[in-house]
Amino acid sequence: MKDYSKLLGFEKKVSSRGTRTNLTLEGKITKRLGEVIKETLVSEFSEYFHEIDSTTMMKQDKDGNLQDITDDSGYRVLIPLNEKVTLRNGKNKEVLANAVRVGDPQVYLKGIKHWVCEYIKLNGKTHTFKDGKLTQTK
Repeated sequence: MKDYSKLLGFEKKVSSRGTRTNLTLEGKITKRLGEVIKETLVSEFSEYFHEIDSTTMMKQDKDGNLQDITDDSGYRVLIPLNEKVTLRNGKNKEVLANAVRVGDPQVYLKGIKHWVCEYIKLNGKTHTFKDGKLTQTK
């Protein structure tokens, strides 16, 4: 296997991921959404969704200039490009003959950290949360 860090003169980063056991409600929802995404990818796109071992990944900008090199592992979506990709770092250049785009399936609750309200409207009626339960106000 090629050592792209040396070939391209770029320092490789090491990524690490931890797991949390005490999840908030937001964390539980996000975790379950992630599980549903994974189930969908396994059942409908299994050819392109795999748990990869430690693999060297290169990040490039739109012009093909190298931005980052890291080793990564875990469940990833793999999209074959069926074309060569040229990576550049200054005068150093490397051509990837069978390039594959790699994506880490993500889910997040857009706005959850910034938006807040006191009540919500459902079917034309006002509701609030009291003691963790959605109740209609009078």
